[in-house]
Amino acid sequence: MTESEHGAGEPLDLLLNGCRMALEAEIQAVRADLESRGLSSPLPGSGGRRVSPAGAPPVYEWTLPPGRYGIRIDDAVRVESERGRGLGMVVRHDRSRASIRVRMNEWLGPHPGPGLLTFDPTWILAALISRLREIDDDPERFHPETALRLLGREFPRVGRAEPPADLDPGLNDSQRAAISRILGSQAQLVWGPPGTGKTRLLGAAAAALAGEGRVLIVATTNVAVDEAASRVAACLGPAAIEANQVIRVGAEFSPTGDRRLSLAAAVERAERRQPSRLSRSLLELEGTLLDGRARARTPDLSLAERQARILGRARGDSDAVLMQRAGRLGGEMARAMRAGLDEARVVLSTFASLANRDELADQRFNHLIVDEASAAPLPQVVHAACLADRSAFAFGDFQQLPPVVLSTAAQARRWLARDLFEESGVLGHGDGDGLPSPKDGLCSMLEEQYRMRPPIRALVSDLFYGGRLRDAATIGPTESAAPALILLESGNLDPQVSRVDGSRENEVHVEAILQLLEVLGREGVTDVGVVTPYRAQTRSLWRGVRGRLGQAAPVGLEISTIHRFQGREKAVVILDTVDAPPGSSWFLNERRNTDLPRLLNVALSRSRDLLILLGTTSGLQRTLPGEALLNRVMARVAENGVTIDASRPIDVAPIVRAARIGAIAPD
Repeated sequence: MTESEHGAGEPLDLLLNGCRMALEAEIQAVRADLESRGLSSPLPGSGGRRVSPAGAPPVYEWTLPPGRYGIRIDDAVRVESERGRGLGMVVRHDRSRASIRVRMNEWLGPHPGPGLLTFDPTWILAALISRLREIDDDPERFHPETALRLLGREFPRVGRAEPPADLDPGLNDSQRAAISRILGSQAQLVWGPPGTGKTRLLGAAAAALAGEGRVLIVATTNVAVDEAASRVAACLGPAAIEANQVIRVGAEFSPTGDRRLSLAAAVERAERRQPSRLSRSLLELEGTLLDGRARARTPDLSLAERQARILGRARGDSDAVLMQRAGRLGGEMARAMRAGLDEARVVLSTFASLANRDELADQRFNHLIVDEASAAPLPQVVHAACLADRSAFAFGDFQQLPPVVLSTAAQARRWLARDLFEESGVLGHGDGDGLPSPKDGLCSMLEEQYRMRPPIRALVSDLFYGGRLRDAATIGPTESAAPALILLESGNLDPQVSRVDGSRENEVHVEAILQLLEVLGREGVTDVGVVTPYRAQTRSLWRGVRGRLGQAAPVGLEISTIHRFQGREKAVVILDTVDAPPGSSWFLNERRNTDLPRLLNVALSRSRDLLILLGTTSGLQRTLPGEALLNRVMARVAENGVTIDASRPIDVAPIVRAARIGAIAPD
C-alpha cells in the first residue's frame, strides 16, 4: 500500500489537539451521565472493612446513605479514608442493604473506617490530557514519530527478519509469518480473530523484542494485561521473573493478576537481595512503634502492608515527629519502585495506569505492543507510542467491540470511536469486503483458529472474516455426529418483551433458559455462558438462577451483556436475542445500531463446543428488515444445526453427550 493510502502527512500538533478536544468532550458527557445517575457529588460511606481474604486483591465494603443511585459494576471510584486514599472499581452494589464493595488498587488496612466515595472517572481522562499536553509542549522528551507511524501519518519501514532460533516451536505458519514481520518492521498491525492464538504470539513477540531493547505492553483491561503478562513470563522463564525483568504494574490489585510479576513483588525481591534505606527505615519505625507481637507478624506482610501499618500506628499516637518520619516512607517506596521499573526489560500496564502513575511518567522504551487494539481509544495509543523510540505493534480484531464513547460530539466520534485498524488505513483495501488486503505489508492476519468446532467457525468466518479462518489440526475433522449449532425457537411461546429502566426483559425466554441450564447442570456441563443484548434480562436471569436452580445450575455459569463478555470463552454459549413483536428491534438492527455486527461476532465467537441461539424467527422477521444480519444468522444456524421448539420440554442431553462438551481445549 502506498503512503497516501495510509493517510500520511497530518502534523503532530493537529493530532494531539484533536485528541485533547475529544477527551474534553467525553469528560462533559461522562459528568452528565453521572448527574443522571445521582452520582455527581461524593457519597459518604460508613463502616469500612475489608471483605476479601488474605492474599487476594483488597476489597472493601461501605454502607451508603439512603437514596437512589445508579451505581454499576465496574464503575470507577476514588476513596478517601482515615487510613489513606486510593482508586478502585465497584464489584458489588446491594441496593436493599445500601452497601457497596470496591476492589482497591491501594492497601487501606483491614479497617479503613468511614470513607468519601467519588464516582467521577474523568480523572483518568484529565490525566491523559495532561500527558498529551506534555508531549505537545516538549516533543524532544518523547518519540512522536513512533505514534505518527503507527497511526498512518508517516509511512513506516516494513519488512521481515528471522525470528530467534529458540522461539516458541508451537507457533503455526501465520503466527511465524507475523512475528517475522514484527521483528523486521517499525510498525505492524496483527489482526487476530477469535481463537487464533493472538496472546500466545504476543508473548513470543515480546520475548523476542526484549532481547534487543525494553518493551512496553499496554491494554485497556486488566484481564488482557494479565493474560499478556502470563504469556511473556512463560516465554522468558522463572529466572527472568526472579531478576525483575518482567513487571506487570498493578498485578497485586487485579483479581486475575500474578502477584509475582507486580512492582511491589519486584521491590520485595530487590530489598531481599540488597536492603536499601526503605527497609532500614521500616525496621527502625517498627522497633519504635510496634510491640513484640506485632513485629513477629512482619514477615507475613508485604512492604506496602508494613508501610500502611506504620502510618496507621503513627496517626494513632499523634506524634508529629513520628508522623513525619512515617510520611517519608512514601518517598522511599516511590524511589524503590522507580528503581525496580528501571531494571525491567518488559513492563506491562493498563492505559489508565500508564497515564496516572507517576513512577511510569519518566520511563522510556524501545518497543511498544498494544493489545486489544480495537478497544483502545486513539489518544491512549498516541500517548503510549510516544514513549517508544524504535517500533510499535498493535494486536487486536477490528471485528470485535470498539472503544466505549458517551459523547456524541464530532471530535469525540472522530478521535475516540474509531479504532486503530481503521485509523491506520488498512481497512477497505481487500477484495471488496472492507477487510485488509492479504498483500498489505502493514497488517498480518492470524488465520488458524484453535477454539471453535468447525460449524461454529464456519458461521463466524463467513459472516465476519471473509471466509479466511481455517481450523487447526487439533480441532479435529469437520464431520461430527453431534450438532454444534442449535436454534431454540421461541415463536410458539408467544414471547412478550417488557421495558425496565430503559432496558428490556423477556420472562418467556428466562423460563426457557432456566430449563436449558437445568439440563446442562444435570449433564455435568460446568463451562456455560449466557449473553444477552440487555442489562435487564441479565438481572432477570440471575434472579431465576438463584431462586429456582441454586446449586443445580452449572458451576461455571456466567450471565452478562454482550459488551461485558468480550475476551471470554465458554464450552457452551447461549445467545438470548430477547426481542419479540410487537415492539421494534432497533438495537438488533444494524442500520440503526452500527455496532451490532461486532456485538454479534463477540457473542457467537465465544463458544467452543456448542452455540445455542434463542429467539423467535418469525417475530424477528417482522420487527427487522428482511436482510438483517440477525435474521441471516438465525437462518444459517437453522440450516447447519438443529432446531428445537422451546414450547416443548427442552432436552439437549443427547446432543451434550454426543458432542463431549468440553473436550476441545482453549488455545
